Amino acid sequence: MPMINEIQSYPFNSEGLGQVSILSKGKNWPVVYLIHDDENLYIGETTSVVARMKQHLNNDEKKELKVIEIVFDGTFNKSVVLDYEQRLIKYCSVDKRFQNILNRNKGQQAAHDYYNRNKYRNQFRVLWQKMRDKGLANNAIDIIENDNIFKFSPYNALTGEQNAVSVSIMNDILDSFENNISGVSLVDGCAGTGKTVLAISIINSIVNAVDVTDDILEENNREIEDEVDESKRQVLLRLKRYIINERNGKPFKIGLVFPMPGIRETVSKVFKECGNGLVKEMVIGPCDVIKENYDILLVDESHRLSKRKNLTGYKTFDDTSKALGLDPNITNQLEWILKSAKHVVLFYDQYQSVKSSDISHREYQASLKKYSGNVKKHMLETQMRCEGGDTYIKYVKDVMTCKRIQRECIENYDFLIFDDVNLLVEAIRKRDDQLGLCKTVAGFAWEWKTKQKKKPKDNMKCYDMLVNAGEFDILIENNKYIWNLTNEDWITRQDSHYTIGCIHTAQGYDMNYVGVIFGEEIDYNFETNSIEINLKKYMDKKVKAGTDETVLKKLIINTYTTILTRGIKGCYVYACNPNLHKYLKKYISTANDISLERK
Repeated sequence: MPMINEIQSYPFNSEGLGQVSILSKGKNWPVVYLIHDDENLYIGETTSVVARMKQHLNNDEKKELKVIEIVFDGTFNKSVVLDYEQRLIKYCSVDKRFQNILNRNKGQQAAHDYYNRNKYRNQFRVLWQKMRDKGLANNAIDIIENDNIFKFSPYNALTGEQNAVSVSIMNDILDSFENNISGVSLVDGCAGTGKTVLAISIINSIVNAVDVTDDILEENNREIEDEVDESKRQVLLRLKRYIINERNGKPFKIGLVFPMPGIRETVSKVFKECGNGLVKEMVIGPCDVIKENYDILLVDESHRLSKRKNLTGYKTFDDTSKALGLDPNITNQLEWILKSAKHVVLFYDQYQSVKSSDISHREYQASLKKYSGNVKKHMLETQMRCEGGDTYIKYVKDVMTCKRIQRECIENYDFLIFDDVNLLVEAIRKRDDQLGLCKTVAGFAWEWKTKQKKKPKDNMKCYDMLVNAGEFDILIENNKYIWNLTNEDWITRQDSHYTIGCIHTAQGYDMNYVGVIFGEEIDYNFETNSIEINLKKYMDKKVKAGTDETVLKKLIINTYTTILTRGIKGCYVYACNPNLHKYLKKYISTANDISLERK
Protein backbone atom coordinates (compact mmCIF):
# COMPACT_ATOMS: atom_id res chain seq x y z
CA MET A 1 0.00 0.00 0.00
CA PRO A 2 1.39 3.44 -0.89
CA MET A 3 1.85 5.97 1.89
CA ILE A 4 -1.09 8.43 2.12
CA ASN A 5 -0.51 12.00 3.29
CA GLU A 6 2.40 11.04 5.52
CA ILE A 7 3.90 14.12 7.19
CA GLN A 8 7.60 13.79 8.02
CA SER A 9 9.41 16.47 10.06
CA TYR A 10 13.04 17.53 9.69
CA PRO A 11 15.10 20.39 11.11
CA PHE A 12 15.34 23.23 8.63
CA ASN A 13 19.11 23.41 8.47
CA SER A 14 22.06 21.65 6.84
CA GLU A 15 21.58 18.60 9.06
CA GLY A 16 17.96 18.28 7.99
CA LEU A 17 18.97 18.74 4.35
CA GLY A 18 21.30 15.78 4.71
CA GLN A 19 18.49 13.65 6.12
CA VAL A 20 16.16 14.60 3.29
CA SER A 21 18.87 13.96 0.67
CA ILE A 22 18.93 10.22 1.35
CA LEU A 23 15.13 9.76 1.08
CA SER A 24 13.90 7.76 -1.90
CA LYS A 25 11.34 10.47 -2.74
CA GLY A 26 13.56 13.43 -1.87
CA LYS A 27 14.78 14.26 -5.37
CA ASN A 28 12.34 13.00 -7.97
CA TRP A 29 8.83 12.90 -6.51
CA PRO A 30 6.06 15.52 -6.20
CA VAL A 31 5.52 16.70 -2.63
CA VAL A 32 3.97 19.59 -0.77
CA TYR A 33 5.87 21.02 2.20
CA LEU A 34 5.56 23.50 5.06
CA ILE A 35 8.51 25.42 6.54
CA HIS A 36 7.83 27.17 9.83
CA ASP A 37 8.72 28.39 13.26
CA ASP A 38 6.07 29.03 15.89
CA GLU A 39 4.66 32.17 14.21
CA ASN A 40 5.69 32.08 10.54
CA LEU A 41 4.80 29.60 7.81
CA TYR A 42 5.80 29.11 4.20
CA ILE A 43 3.99 26.57 1.99
CA GLY A 44 5.37 25.14 -1.24
CA GLU A 45 5.34 22.29 -3.73
CA THR A 46 8.11 20.72 -5.76
CA THR A 47 9.26 17.57 -7.54
CA SER A 48 12.67 17.84 -5.81
CA VAL A 49 12.36 18.81 -2.17
CA VAL A 50 16.17 18.58 -1.80
CA ALA A 51 16.74 21.24 -4.44
CA ARG A 52 13.99 23.52 -3.10
CA MET A 53 15.23 23.13 0.48
CA LYS A 54 18.71 24.28 -0.60
CA GLN A 55 17.20 27.35 -2.26
CA HIS A 56 15.12 28.22 0.80
CA LEU A 57 18.09 27.85 3.16
CA ASN A 58 19.82 30.57 1.11
CA ASN A 59 16.81 32.88 1.29
CA ASP A 60 17.15 35.67 3.89
CA GLU A 61 13.44 35.66 4.74
CA LYS A 62 13.13 31.91 5.21
CA LYS A 63 16.52 30.74 6.51
CA GLU A 64 15.59 31.58 10.12
CA LEU A 65 12.63 29.18 10.09
CA LYS A 66 13.07 26.05 12.22
CA VAL A 67 11.26 23.02 10.80
CA ILE A 68 10.30 21.62 7.40
CA GLU A 69 7.26 19.32 7.25
CA ILE A 70 7.14 17.28 4.05
CA VAL A 71 3.91 15.61 2.91
CA PHE A 72 4.73 12.36 1.11
CA ASP A 73 2.10 10.37 -0.73
CA GLY A 74 2.73 7.43 -3.03
CA THR A 75 -0.13 8.56 -5.31
CA PHE A 76 0.81 12.24 -5.71
CA ASN A 77 1.37 13.81 -9.12
CA LYS A 78 2.24 17.38 -10.13
CA SER A 79 -1.40 18.48 -10.45
CA VAL A 80 -2.21 17.26 -6.94
CA VAL A 81 0.65 19.09 -5.23
CA LEU A 82 -0.14 22.31 -7.11
CA ASP A 83 -3.73 22.01 -5.90
CA TYR A 84 -2.74 21.13 -2.33
CA GLU A 85 -0.29 24.03 -2.16
CA GLN A 86 -3.01 26.52 -3.08
CA ARG A 87 -5.51 24.93 -0.69
CA LEU A 88 -3.05 24.88 2.21
CA ILE A 89 -2.25 28.56 1.68
CA LYS A 90 -5.95 29.41 1.80
CA TYR A 91 -6.89 27.15 4.72
CA CYS A 92 -3.87 28.13 6.82
CA SER A 93 -4.53 31.82 6.16
CA VAL A 94 -8.03 31.43 7.59
CA ASP A 95 -7.04 29.03 10.39
CA LYS A 96 -4.65 31.55 12.04
CA ARG A 97 -2.48 28.89 13.72
CA PHE A 98 0.46 30.81 12.25
CA GLN A 99 0.42 34.60 12.46
CA ASN A 100 2.25 35.14 9.17
CA ILE A 101 1.90 33.23 5.90
CA LEU A 102 5.07 34.12 3.99
CA ASN A 103 3.83 33.18 0.50
CA ARG A 104 3.41 36.36 -1.50
CA ASN A 105 1.94 34.67 -4.57
CA LYS A 106 -1.27 33.65 -2.79
CA GLY A 107 -4.14 33.15 -5.20
CA GLN A 108 -2.25 34.22 -8.32
CA GLN A 109 -2.35 30.88 -10.11
CA ALA A 110 -5.33 29.22 -11.74
CA ALA A 111 -7.01 26.22 -10.15
CA HIS A 112 -6.91 23.42 -12.71
CA ASP A 113 -9.04 20.34 -13.05
CA TYR A 114 -7.17 17.03 -13.14
CA TYR A 115 -7.73 13.29 -13.04
CA ASN A 116 -9.41 12.08 -9.82
CA ARG A 117 -9.52 15.59 -8.35
CA ASN A 118 -12.58 14.80 -6.20
CA LYS A 119 -10.76 11.83 -4.65
CA TYR A 120 -7.71 13.92 -3.81
CA ARG A 121 -9.81 16.74 -2.41
CA ASN A 122 -11.53 14.25 -0.10
CA GLN A 123 -8.07 13.06 0.97
CA PHE A 124 -7.14 16.67 1.69
CA ARG A 125 -9.49 16.46 4.67
CA VAL A 126 -7.39 13.56 5.97
CA LEU A 127 -4.22 15.63 5.53
CA TRP A 128 -5.77 18.55 7.37
CA GLN A 129 -6.69 16.36 10.34
CA LYS A 130 -3.13 15.03 10.47
CA MET A 131 -1.90 18.63 10.53
CA ARG A 132 -4.21 19.34 13.47
CA ASP A 133 -2.87 16.25 15.25
CA LYS A 134 0.68 17.60 14.79
CA GLY A 135 -0.24 21.08 16.01
CA LEU A 136 0.08 22.65 12.55
CA ALA A 137 -3.57 23.71 12.41
CA ASN A 138 -6.17 24.68 14.99
CA ASN A 139 -9.65 24.46 13.52
CA ALA A 140 -11.69 21.67 11.95
CA ILE A 141 -12.05 21.98 8.20
CA ASP A 142 -15.85 22.50 8.34
CA ILE A 143 -15.42 25.48 10.68
CA ILE A 144 -12.90 27.04 8.32
CA GLU A 145 -15.09 26.51 5.25
CA ASN A 146 -18.03 28.29 6.93
CA ASP A 147 -15.92 31.32 7.81
CA ASN A 148 -16.58 34.46 5.76
CA ILE A 149 -12.84 35.00 5.38
CA PHE A 150 -12.66 31.60 3.66
CA LYS A 151 -15.59 32.34 1.35
CA PHE A 152 -14.45 35.87 0.44
CA SER A 153 -10.72 35.29 0.78
CA PRO A 154 -8.34 37.12 -1.57
CA TYR A 155 -6.33 33.87 -1.53
CA ASN A 156 -8.95 31.89 -3.44
CA ALA A 157 -7.34 30.12 -6.38
CA LEU A 158 -9.41 31.08 -9.41
CA THR A 159 -10.71 28.65 -11.99
CA GLY A 160 -9.27 28.80 -15.48
CA GLU A 161 -12.33 30.76 -16.63
CA GLN A 162 -12.12 33.22 -13.72
CA ASN A 163 -8.38 33.64 -14.16
CA ALA A 164 -8.77 34.38 -17.87
CA VAL A 165 -11.42 37.03 -17.11
CA SER A 166 -9.25 38.56 -14.36
CA VAL A 167 -6.33 38.86 -16.79
CA SER A 168 -8.57 40.51 -19.40
CA ILE A 169 -9.95 42.99 -16.86
CA MET A 170 -6.49 43.98 -15.60
CA ASN A 171 -5.45 44.55 -19.21
CA ASP A 172 -8.61 46.66 -19.70
CA ILE A 173 -7.65 48.75 -16.67
CA LEU A 174 -4.11 49.31 -17.90
CA ASP A 175 -5.40 50.24 -21.36
CA SER A 176 -7.52 52.97 -19.77
CA PHE A 177 -4.64 54.44 -17.80
CA GLU A 178 -1.98 54.11 -20.49
CA ASN A 179 -4.26 55.78 -23.06
CA ASN A 180 -5.69 58.28 -20.54
CA ILE A 181 -9.30 57.35 -21.32
CA SER A 182 -12.23 56.24 -19.19
CA GLY A 183 -13.13 52.59 -19.48
CA VAL A 184 -15.62 50.01 -18.27
CA SER A 185 -15.29 46.24 -17.87
CA LEU A 186 -18.73 44.61 -17.75
CA VAL A 187 -18.76 41.08 -16.31
CA ASP A 188 -22.00 39.21 -16.93
CA GLY A 189 -22.60 36.11 -14.81
CA CYS A 190 -25.58 34.43 -13.16
CA ALA A 191 -25.84 33.52 -9.47
CA GLY A 192 -23.01 31.34 -8.22
CA THR A 193 -20.48 32.01 -10.98
CA GLY A 194 -17.97 33.53 -8.54
CA LYS A 195 -18.35 37.25 -9.27
CA THR A 196 -17.55 38.42 -5.72
CA VAL A 197 -14.52 36.14 -5.40
CA LEU A 198 -13.26 37.39 -8.76
CA ALA A 199 -13.69 41.06 -7.75
CA ILE A 200 -11.72 40.54 -4.53
CA SER A 201 -9.00 38.58 -6.33
CA ILE A 202 -8.55 41.36 -8.91
CA ILE A 203 -8.15 43.93 -6.13
CA ASN A 204 -5.65 41.68 -4.36
CA SER A 205 -3.63 41.30 -7.57
CA ILE A 206 -3.54 45.04 -8.24
CA VAL A 207 -2.75 46.02 -4.65
CA ASN A 208 0.12 43.51 -4.45
CA ALA A 209 1.34 43.68 -8.04
CA VAL A 210 4.73 45.20 -7.23
CA ASP A 211 5.64 42.55 -4.64
CA VAL A 212 3.84 39.60 -6.17
CA THR A 213 5.43 39.82 -9.59
CA ASP A 214 8.97 39.22 -8.32
CA ASP A 215 7.61 36.35 -6.26
CA ILE A 216 6.07 34.61 -9.25
CA LEU A 217 9.23 35.04 -11.32
CA GLU A 218 11.78 33.99 -8.72
CA GLU A 219 10.22 32.11 -5.84
CA ASN A 220 9.28 28.79 -7.33
CA ASN A 221 11.26 28.79 -10.60
CA ARG A 222 8.30 27.00 -12.15
CA GLU A 223 7.76 26.41 -15.79
CA ILE A 224 4.70 28.25 -17.04
CA GLU A 225 2.40 25.32 -17.69
CA ASP A 226 -0.40 26.89 -19.68
CA GLU A 227 -1.56 29.97 -21.49
CA VAL A 228 -3.59 31.33 -18.56
CA ASP A 229 -0.65 31.24 -16.14
CA GLU A 230 1.61 32.93 -18.70
CA SER A 231 -1.03 35.60 -19.34
CA LYS A 232 -1.36 36.25 -15.61
CA ARG A 233 2.40 36.58 -15.27
CA GLN A 234 2.55 39.05 -18.15
CA VAL A 235 -0.25 41.28 -16.89
CA LEU A 236 1.27 41.40 -13.41
CA LEU A 237 4.59 42.42 -14.96
CA ARG A 238 2.75 45.10 -16.93
CA LEU A 239 1.04 46.34 -13.76
CA LYS A 240 4.31 46.48 -11.90
CA ARG A 241 6.05 48.45 -14.63
CA TYR A 242 3.16 50.92 -14.90
CA ILE A 243 2.97 51.54 -11.13
CA ILE A 244 6.74 52.01 -10.80
CA ASN A 245 7.42 53.97 -13.98
CA GLU A 246 4.21 55.95 -14.56
CA ARG A 247 2.98 56.43 -10.99
CA ASN A 248 6.36 56.59 -9.23
CA GLY A 249 5.31 53.66 -7.09
CA LYS A 250 2.04 55.30 -5.99
CA PRO A 251 -0.65 52.61 -5.64
CA PHE A 252 -4.03 52.87 -7.33
CA LYS A 253 -6.88 54.22 -5.23
CA ILE A 254 -9.39 51.37 -5.37
CA GLY A 255 -12.94 51.03 -4.08
CA LEU A 256 -15.14 47.92 -3.97
CA VAL A 257 -18.77 49.02 -4.07
CA PHE A 258 -21.59 46.91 -2.62
CA PRO A 259 -25.12 48.36 -3.04
CA MET A 260 -26.47 46.11 -0.25
CA PRO A 261 -25.41 46.93 3.34
CA GLY A 262 -25.44 43.33 4.60
CA ILE A 263 -22.82 41.88 2.27
CA ARG A 264 -20.90 45.19 2.41
CA GLU A 265 -20.53 44.84 6.18
CA THR A 266 -19.40 41.23 5.85
CA VAL A 267 -16.72 41.89 3.22
CA SER A 268 -15.53 44.96 5.13
CA LYS A 269 -14.80 42.71 8.11
CA VAL A 270 -12.99 40.24 5.85
CA PHE A 271 -10.73 42.98 4.47
CA LYS A 272 -9.98 44.18 7.99
CA GLU A 273 -8.94 40.70 9.13
CA CYS A 274 -7.03 39.40 6.11
CA GLY A 275 -4.65 42.34 5.57
CA ASN A 276 -2.12 41.76 2.75
CA GLY A 277 -2.73 45.31 1.53
CA LEU A 278 -6.52 45.08 1.76
CA VAL A 279 -8.17 47.49 4.21
CA LYS A 280 -11.80 47.81 5.24
CA GLU A 281 -11.95 51.38 3.90
CA MET A 282 -11.80 49.93 0.38
CA VAL A 283 -15.29 48.46 0.85
CA ILE A 284 -17.85 51.20 0.29
CA GLY A 285 -21.46 51.97 -0.61
CA PRO A 286 -22.57 53.85 -3.75
CA CYS A 287 -22.88 57.16 -1.88
CA ASP A 288 -19.24 56.92 -0.76
CA VAL A 289 -17.78 57.28 -4.26
CA ILE A 290 -17.61 61.07 -3.87
CA LYS A 291 -15.53 60.91 -0.68
CA GLU A 292 -12.25 59.95 -2.40
CA ASN A 293 -10.61 60.44 -5.78
CA TYR A 294 -10.81 56.86 -7.01
CA ASP A 295 -8.72 55.48 -9.85
CA ILE A 296 -10.60 52.18 -10.05
CA LEU A 297 -14.05 51.21 -8.81
CA LEU A 298 -15.35 47.64 -8.84
CA VAL A 299 -19.08 47.14 -8.25
CA ASP A 300 -20.42 43.79 -7.09
CA GLU A 301 -24.13 43.05 -7.55
CA SER A 302 -24.32 46.13 -9.82
CA HIS A 303 -27.87 45.09 -10.80
CA ARG A 304 -28.82 46.34 -7.31
CA LEU A 305 -27.71 49.93 -7.97
CA SER A 306 -30.62 52.31 -7.46
CA LYS A 307 -32.50 55.09 -9.16
CA ARG A 308 -34.57 57.75 -7.37
CA LYS A 309 -37.62 55.61 -6.67
CA ASN A 310 -39.01 54.02 -3.49
CA LEU A 311 -35.86 54.81 -1.50
CA THR A 312 -35.47 55.08 2.27
CA GLY A 313 -33.20 58.15 2.07
CA TYR A 314 -33.93 60.60 -0.75
CA LYS A 315 -31.75 63.35 0.73
CA THR A 316 -28.58 61.27 0.53
CA PHE A 317 -29.40 60.34 -3.06
CA ASP A 318 -30.08 63.98 -3.99
CA ASP A 319 -26.95 65.30 -2.25
CA THR A 320 -24.68 62.76 -3.92
CA SER A 321 -26.21 63.44 -7.35
CA LYS A 322 -25.75 67.21 -6.98
CA ALA A 323 -22.16 66.81 -5.76
CA LEU A 324 -21.44 65.07 -9.08
CA GLY A 325 -23.29 67.70 -11.12
CA LEU A 326 -26.16 65.35 -11.95
CA ASP A 327 -29.92 65.91 -11.84
CA PRO A 328 -31.28 63.66 -9.02
CA ASN A 329 -34.56 63.15 -10.89
CA ILE A 330 -33.02 61.54 -13.97
CA THR A 331 -29.68 60.08 -12.82
CA ASN A 332 -28.91 56.84 -10.99
CA GLN A 333 -26.16 55.27 -8.89
CA LEU A 334 -24.53 53.64 -11.93
CA GLU A 335 -23.99 57.09 -13.41
CA TRP A 336 -22.43 58.25 -10.12
CA ILE A 337 -19.91 55.45 -10.34
CA LEU A 338 -19.13 55.96 -14.02
CA LYS A 339 -18.28 59.61 -13.25
CA SER A 340 -16.13 58.79 -10.21
CA ALA A 341 -13.22 56.69 -11.53
CA LYS A 342 -10.96 56.32 -14.56
CA HIS A 343 -11.91 52.64 -14.87
CA VAL A 344 -15.01 50.87 -13.58
CA VAL A 345 -15.54 47.11 -13.31
CA LEU A 346 -19.21 46.06 -13.12
CA PHE A 347 -20.40 42.60 -12.08
CA TYR A 348 -23.91 42.14 -13.36
CA ASP A 349 -26.86 39.73 -13.57
CA GLN A 350 -30.08 41.28 -14.84
CA TYR A 351 -32.11 38.37 -13.43
CA GLN A 352 -31.16 39.26 -9.84
CA SER A 353 -32.82 42.67 -9.90
CA VAL A 354 -35.44 42.37 -7.11
CA LYS A 355 -36.60 45.89 -6.12
CA SER A 356 -38.44 48.64 -7.97
CA SER A 357 -35.62 51.01 -6.99
CA ASP A 358 -33.12 48.82 -8.88
CA ILE A 359 -32.05 50.12 -12.28
CA SER A 360 -33.85 48.20 -15.01
CA HIS A 361 -31.86 46.41 -17.69
CA ARG A 362 -32.88 49.04 -20.24
CA GLU A 363 -31.85 51.89 -17.93
CA TYR A 364 -28.58 50.14 -17.16
CA GLN A 365 -27.68 49.85 -20.85
CA ALA A 366 -28.69 53.47 -21.49
CA SER A 367 -26.41 54.74 -18.70
CA LEU A 368 -23.47 52.71 -20.00
CA LYS A 369 -23.97 54.11 -23.50
CA LYS A 370 -24.34 57.65 -22.18
CA TYR A 371 -21.21 57.73 -20.05
CA SER A 372 -18.74 55.42 -21.74
CA GLY A 373 -18.21 54.25 -25.28
CA ASN A 374 -15.30 52.12 -24.10
CA VAL A 375 -17.10 49.09 -22.63
CA LYS A 376 -15.33 45.72 -22.69
CA LYS A 377 -17.65 42.77 -22.10
CA HIS A 378 -16.73 39.56 -20.26
CA MET A 379 -18.71 36.46 -19.33
CA LEU A 380 -18.67 34.02 -16.40
CA GLU A 381 -20.58 30.83 -17.21
CA THR A 382 -19.31 28.08 -14.89
CA GLN A 383 -21.36 27.43 -11.76
CA MET A 384 -19.12 27.69 -8.66
CA ARG A 385 -21.54 27.73 -5.73
CA CYS A 386 -24.14 25.05 -6.25
CA GLU A 387 -23.11 21.39 -6.18
CA GLY A 388 -26.04 20.75 -8.52
CA GLY A 389 -24.12 22.80 -11.07
CA ASP A 390 -25.49 24.60 -14.10
CA THR A 391 -28.15 21.87 -14.41
CA TYR A 392 -29.82 22.94 -11.16
CA ILE A 393 -29.67 26.66 -11.97
CA LYS A 394 -31.31 26.12 -15.37
CA TYR A 395 -33.86 23.75 -13.83
CA VAL A 396 -34.94 26.37 -11.26
CA LYS A 397 -35.22 29.08 -13.91
CA ASP A 398 -37.33 26.76 -16.10
CA VAL A 399 -39.66 25.93 -13.19
CA MET A 400 -40.08 29.58 -12.22
CA THR A 401 -40.85 30.58 -15.83
CA CYS A 402 -43.16 27.56 -16.40
CA LYS A 403 -40.96 26.17 -19.19
CA ARG A 404 -40.16 22.82 -17.58
CA ILE A 405 -42.02 19.86 -19.08
CA GLN A 406 -40.86 16.95 -16.93
CA ARG A 407 -39.09 16.30 -13.66
CA GLU A 408 -35.34 15.85 -13.66
CA CYS A 409 -33.21 14.29 -10.95
CA ILE A 410 -30.49 16.77 -9.95
CA GLU A 411 -27.36 14.82 -9.12
CA ASN A 412 -25.29 15.78 -6.06
CA TYR A 413 -28.02 18.13 -4.81
CA ASP A 414 -30.67 17.79 -2.09
CA PHE A 415 -33.77 19.43 -3.63
CA LEU A 416 -36.95 18.67 -1.64
CA ILE A 417 -40.44 20.08 -1.10
CA PHE A 418 -42.20 19.84 2.27
CA ASP A 419 -45.92 19.49 2.94
CA ASP A 420 -45.51 20.97 6.45
CA VAL A 421 -43.76 24.34 6.80
CA ASN A 422 -42.54 23.64 10.32
CA LEU A 423 -40.92 20.40 9.20
CA LEU A 424 -38.98 22.45 6.66
CA VAL A 425 -37.92 25.02 9.27
CA GLU A 426 -36.86 22.28 11.70
CA ALA A 427 -35.01 20.37 8.97
CA ILE A 428 -33.01 23.50 8.10
CA ARG A 429 -32.28 24.11 11.78
CA LYS A 430 -31.06 20.55 12.09
CA ARG A 431 -28.80 21.07 9.09
CA ASP A 432 -27.55 24.26 10.72
CA ASP A 433 -26.65 22.31 13.85
CA GLN A 434 -24.73 19.80 11.75
CA LEU A 435 -23.06 21.98 9.11
CA GLY A 436 -23.59 25.63 9.98
CA LEU A 437 -24.72 28.26 7.44
CA CYS A 438 -28.15 26.70 6.84
CA LYS A 439 -31.01 29.22 7.02
CA THR A 440 -34.65 29.68 6.06
CA VAL A 441 -35.68 32.56 3.79
CA ALA A 442 -39.16 33.67 2.68
CA GLY A 443 -40.84 35.93 0.18
CA PHE A 444 -42.16 39.27 1.48
CA ALA A 445 -45.74 38.11 2.10
CA TRP A 446 -45.90 39.16 5.77
CA GLU A 447 -45.47 42.56 7.38
CA TRP A 448 -42.32 43.15 9.41
CA LYS A 449 -43.82 44.18 12.77
CA THR A 450 -41.17 43.11 15.27
CA LYS A 451 -38.51 45.77 14.69
CA GLN A 452 -37.11 46.93 18.01
CA LYS A 453 -36.57 50.61 18.68
CA LYS A 454 -33.80 49.75 21.10
CA LYS A 455 -31.91 46.57 20.38
CA PRO A 456 -29.73 44.90 23.02
CA LYS A 457 -26.10 44.27 22.05
CA ASP A 458 -26.77 40.55 22.46
CA ASN A 459 -28.95 39.67 19.45
CA MET A 460 -30.31 36.56 21.15
CA LYS A 461 -31.65 38.70 24.00
CA CYS A 462 -33.53 40.73 21.41
CA TYR A 463 -35.02 37.56 19.95
CA ASP A 464 -35.92 36.22 23.41
CA MET A 465 -37.64 39.51 24.32
CA LEU A 466 -39.88 39.23 21.25
CA VAL A 467 -40.72 35.57 21.81
CA ASN A 468 -41.47 36.09 25.50
CA ALA A 469 -43.73 39.00 24.62
CA GLY A 470 -45.66 36.76 22.24
CA GLU A 471 -44.71 38.83 19.20
CA PHE A 472 -44.32 37.36 15.71
CA ASP A 473 -44.40 38.39 12.05
CA ILE A 474 -45.14 35.26 10.03
CA LEU A 475 -48.14 33.01 10.67
CA ILE A 476 -48.52 29.83 8.60
CA GLU A 477 -51.03 27.21 9.81
CA ASN A 478 -50.59 28.19 13.48
CA ASN A 479 -46.79 28.25 13.14
CA LYS A 480 -45.34 31.60 14.22
CA TYR A 481 -41.97 33.00 13.11
CA ILE A 482 -40.03 36.26 13.35
CA TRP A 483 -38.36 38.09 10.48
CA ASN A 484 -34.62 38.73 10.56
CA LEU A 485 -33.84 41.33 13.22
CA THR A 486 -31.34 43.16 11.00
CA ASN A 487 -30.32 43.27 7.35
CA GLU A 488 -26.63 43.44 8.20
CA ASP A 489 -24.63 40.21 8.44
CA TRP A 490 -27.76 38.24 9.36
CA ILE A 491 -26.30 34.99 8.01
CA THR A 492 -23.65 34.80 10.74
CA ARG A 493 -25.76 36.08 13.64
CA GLN A 494 -26.74 33.66 16.38
CA ASP A 495 -30.42 34.54 16.04
CA SER A 496 -30.47 33.64 12.33
CA HIS A 497 -30.86 30.03 13.47
CA TYR A 498 -34.36 30.94 14.73
CA THR A 499 -35.49 33.84 12.53
CA ILE A 500 -36.61 33.91 8.89
CA GLY A 501 -34.51 35.86 6.41
CA CYS A 502 -35.60 37.82 3.36
CA ILE A 503 -34.01 38.50 -0.03
CA HIS A 504 -32.19 41.54 1.33
CA THR A 505 -30.36 39.46 3.95
CA ALA A 506 -29.63 36.49 1.68
CA GLN A 507 -28.56 37.96 -1.67
CA GLY A 508 -24.82 37.74 -2.21
CA TYR A 509 -24.28 35.01 0.39
CA ASP A 510 -23.67 31.28 0.11
CA MET A 511 -25.43 28.86 2.45
CA ASN A 512 -24.85 25.14 2.80
CA TYR A 513 -28.64 24.57 2.78
CA VAL A 514 -31.37 27.12 2.18
CA GLY A 515 -35.03 26.77 3.09
CA VAL A 516 -37.39 28.74 0.84
CA ILE A 517 -40.95 29.60 1.88
CA PHE A 518 -43.20 30.77 -0.99
CA GLY A 519 -45.75 33.17 0.51
CA GLU A 520 -49.40 33.71 -0.29
CA GLU A 521 -48.55 36.47 -2.78
CA ILE A 522 -47.33 33.95 -5.38
CA ASP A 523 -49.50 31.24 -6.94
CA TYR A 524 -49.85 29.07 -10.04
CA ASN A 525 -52.70 28.93 -12.57
CA PHE A 526 -53.07 25.48 -14.15
CA GLU A 527 -55.35 26.75 -16.92
CA THR A 528 -52.85 29.32 -18.21
CA ASN A 529 -49.70 27.47 -17.07
CA SER A 530 -48.37 30.65 -15.48
CA ILE A 531 -47.16 32.08 -12.18
CA GLU A 532 -49.61 34.62 -10.77
CA ILE A 533 -49.02 37.38 -8.24
CA ASN A 534 -51.58 38.72 -5.75
CA LEU A 535 -50.34 42.23 -4.98
CA LYS A 536 -52.66 42.54 -1.98
CA LYS A 537 -50.65 39.77 -0.31
CA TYR A 538 -47.26 41.32 -1.14
CA MET A 539 -46.08 43.41 1.82
CA ASP A 540 -42.94 45.18 0.61
CA LYS A 541 -44.39 48.68 0.35
CA LYS A 542 -41.11 50.17 -0.87
CA VAL A 543 -41.10 47.85 -3.87
CA LYS A 544 -44.83 48.13 -4.62
CA ALA A 545 -45.19 51.91 -4.61
CA GLY A 546 -45.77 53.22 -8.12
CA THR A 547 -44.49 50.04 -9.76
CA ASP A 548 -46.13 48.58 -12.85
CA GLU A 549 -47.75 45.19 -12.16
CA THR A 550 -45.83 43.46 -14.95
CA VAL A 551 -42.54 44.80 -13.62
CA LEU A 552 -43.49 43.86 -10.06
CA LYS A 553 -44.34 40.30 -11.08
CA LYS A 554 -40.93 39.97 -12.72
CA LEU A 555 -39.18 41.33 -9.61
CA ILE A 556 -40.99 38.87 -7.34
CA ILE A 557 -40.16 35.90 -9.58
CA ASN A 558 -36.54 37.13 -9.69
CA THR A 559 -36.57 37.23 -5.89
CA TYR A 560 -37.62 33.60 -5.52
CA THR A 561 -35.28 32.45 -8.30
CA THR A 562 -32.41 34.19 -6.52
CA ILE A 563 -33.04 32.69 -3.07
CA LEU A 564 -33.61 29.22 -4.58
CA THR A 565 -29.99 29.37 -5.80
CA ARG A 566 -28.37 30.32 -2.47
CA GLY A 567 -27.74 26.74 -1.28
CA ILE A 568 -24.46 24.93 -1.92
CA LYS A 569 -25.59 21.43 -0.96
CA GLY A 570 -29.36 21.66 -1.05
CA CYS A 571 -32.61 23.59 -1.08
CA TYR A 572 -35.82 22.80 0.84
CA VAL A 573 -39.10 24.32 -0.38
CA TYR A 574 -42.59 25.00 0.98
CA ALA A 575 -45.43 26.88 -0.76
CA CYS A 576 -48.37 28.40 1.14
CA ASN A 577 -50.80 28.31 -1.79
CA PRO A 578 -52.10 24.80 -2.67
CA ASN A 579 -51.97 25.29 -6.45
CA LEU A 580 -48.36 26.47 -6.38
CA HIS A 581 -47.47 23.68 -3.98
CA LYS A 582 -49.05 21.14 -6.33
CA TYR A 583 -47.25 22.65 -9.31
CA LEU A 584 -43.85 22.59 -7.59
CA LYS A 585 -44.35 18.97 -6.50
CA LYS A 586 -44.40 18.01 -10.18
CA TYR A 587 -40.72 18.97 -10.35
CA ILE A 588 -39.39 18.64 -6.80
CA SER A 589 -39.17 15.40 -4.78
CA THR A 590 -41.32 15.28 -1.65
CA ALA A 591 -39.55 15.14 1.73
CA ASN A 592 -41.02 12.09 3.47
CA ASP A 593 -38.11 10.60 5.34
CA ILE A 594 -36.35 13.52 7.00
CA SER A 595 -35.22 12.69 10.52
CA LEU A 596 -35.68 15.67 12.83
CA GLU A 597 -33.70 14.34 15.77
CA ARG A 598 -31.26 17.04 16.81
CA LYS A 599 -27.58 16.10 17.19
